[in-house]
Amino acid sequence: MANGDLPDAIFVNTLTIHGFLNGNLNLAFGQARWFPQQQVDGDVKVAVVEPIVVDLRMDLRCAQQLHDALSRIIAENTKPQVTN
Repeated sequence: MANGDLPDAIFVNTLTIHGFLNGNLNLAFGQARWFPQQQVDGDVKVAVVEPIVVDLRMDLRCAQQLHDALSRIIAENTKPQVTN
């Protein structure tokens, strides 16, 4: 990254791998991709693949910060709607 440019944003929609080893939290995120595939009988079916697109390693302090932030964001966005 030159001159303080931000890296490209990558959309993910699945947590493929998670674990902890040697003091580090390991997370691998995938991105679902759908592909139409013609079958031998002429039918078209949709194949789904989820390649890993982001591989993260972090210490426990960063993992706790991520946990706190995600908990807050999820709570704020899943509150029941109040209707009058």
